[in-house]
Amino acid sequence: MDWRTEPYTSPTGVEQLQAYETFGHPIYLDPIMDGRIHWASTETSQEAAGHIEGALAAGVRAARRTLARASSP
Repeated sequence: MDWRTEPYTSPTGVEQLQAYETFGHPIYLDPIMDGRIHWASTETSQEAAGHIEGALAAGVRAARRTLARASSP
């Protein structure tokens, strides 16, 4: 479903409220604070950024990296 076409979920001009060009930027792939903080939100996803699928993909990516970090010596 395209929620942008629904009158009660997307006000007129909503596209102008967010700077979408930064969604999926490669800088969000890098953890910070010596690898202790991983970014995981739809805005950080390089696939389907801005959508629930992007949030899920980002969560899986961050979880895998966290587990890999925890299992390395």
